Amino acid sequence: MPIDNPTELNTPRLSVVATVAEQPLSILLVDSDETSFLKARHVLKGLPITSLKSATEAKVASALVAAEHFDLVVVDPVVPGGFDLLKEIKDKYRWVATLVATANQTPSFMRQAVKCRIDGLLFRPMTAEEFVEQVLLLARAVNARRLRQQKRVLAIGAHPDDVEIGCGGALARHRAKGDMLNILTLSRGAAGGDINVRMAEAYRAAELLGAKLQLANLRDTHISEGTKTIEIIEATVREVRPTHVYTHCSEDTHQDHRAVHAASLVATRSVPNVYCYQSPSSTVEFSPQRFVDITHFIEQKIKAIDAYHSQVERMESIQNDLIVATARYWGRFAGHVLAEPLKVIRERTGDISPDPDPDPDRENEQSASKPLLAANQE
Repeated sequence: MPIDNPTELNTPRLSVVATVAEQPLSILLVDSDETSFLKARHVLKGLPITSLKSATEAKVASALVAAEHFDLVVVDPVVPGGFDLLKEIKDKYRWVATLVATANQTPSFMRQAVKCRIDGLLFRPMTAEEFVEQVLLLARAVNARRLRQQKRVLAIGAHPDDVEIGCGGALARHRAKGDMLNILTLSRGAAGGDINVRMAEAYRAAELLGAKLQLANLRDTHISEGTKTIEIIEATVREVRPTHVYTHCSEDTHQDHRAVHAASLVATRSVPNVYCYQSPSSTVEFSPQRFVDITHFIEQKIKAIDAYHSQVERMESIQNDLIVATARYWGRFAGHVLAEPLKVIRERTGDISPDPDPDPDRENEQSASKPLLAANQE
């Protein structure tokens, strides 16, 4: 093919690079002086901050941090309980940065601040530029680290209570580490009782686990492994972008459970880590390779299951003593007191940027006889 202009071969071509949208930030200001809030709001106006809240008391601030996510908490420790608040945030919330903004520059005050493992320090008076620079620097850094390291978990169940029974302890463990929890329930459990009651119970259980619940409306006992079920799961996968998925196993006498298992494997084919949990209807062919230590999370699991009053009253298989006994049985295979068993479909946890800080819980989750295709890492 003739070339009209040979120089075009050596002409650099510019490709269009999409600009990555900046992640919105969430900030909490804690100060006994309410005029400081007004000044801060004015200075931070127009910046990519979706939530800017304030508190004049440490107790109120603690409740706010527990109720919603903040990237940065700015504290003047002269607030009564200010240092305790800073310590609490560092002890409980992995992805929250702390900035001390104060006029107190005494050595003893500074020593206390350092003991609280603060991320930044500003002395008053300060310029607006100094304040904005520190706020954005710390909030953006912790936000980016959270996006890299925080696991996004999706637990899939055919009916209300399936997820809580099968992997409620693992979900509680994820929550304790600060991971994002999502539950997808594909039917409303009409075969097991009043759907309005079952839906209310499902939302209550999800709330107890700190999970976001999505309820589909497939017909109970008639769930297929075909396109409709796959599309529902795929839509949730696109929305959540999970790093970890928990779903039913194939070794199960309930047809809905087997169908959800098959549909899940298709819909989650791009997810790096996929596991299958055991149900009361699972058969003796269920052969797990991973045992999650839930010794410290059995109470949360039982509370989540107990939220399903209508089911607990009629099903022997989900009574508290049997839940504990089952966890005790599986715990012996990995040296745990209590454990939940999982089949490994795929395990590529290396897809998530590793946390530079060692995870004290890492050594407590062990695998036995992993498939050759599963990565040998936690």
